[in-house]
Amino acid sequence: MTGIYGPGMILVGVAIDAMEGPLVRLREVELIARVPSQARAEIDGLARREDAVVRVNWSGDPEIAAWGVSMGTALEYGISSKGRPERKDGMITSALFVSSELAESPYETGSVVHWCDVRERERNSDSWPVKTDRERSHWAWSPLKAVGPLRFGMTPWQVADALGGEVPAGRDTFRTGGGAGELPGSGR
Repeated sequence: MTGIYGPGMILVGVAIDAMEGPLVRLREVELIARVPSQARAEIDGLARREDAVVRVNWSGDPEIAAWGVSMGTALEYGISSKGRPERKDGMITSALFVSSELAESPYETGSVVHWCDVRERERNSDSWPVKTDRERSHWAWSPLKAVGPLRFGMTPWQVADALGGEVPAGRDTFRTGGGAGELPGSGR
């Protein structure tokens, strides 16, 4: 899970990892770690029933601005018979949940653009985190308001408290336009 912070150090987005992030549900639809075509069909059905418009985001996955969600996909990994992580043959769903301020075009906002920038990411350490569904948290989602215990508008300290005092695994920062000061970009 990655918290994405905007100006003022407030939570404006939550990106849920397909392999190890919490499993997120909206009503009867499970959104994370699903076969993309199945998740898309269920999201489309729910959106139709609730008169929400589903569009396609930059990666060709469903995005619903009225709910502040942009779906994504990732390679699926599992545990081999020898107990080691191994790549599977399929893809599974991930998601970016954002506040109302970012919902119309999340991938065009500074905080999300910075989070997506992979130029400065560390190389993989040859170990891929893989969790079973039983090992993962199960979170509810309130569109444009909250994902699990995280409410948009929280500070990094409130996020840590909501996650049981869990310390971020890392923090990226970005500079504002004139190079004055640093703002938290994202905490993982």
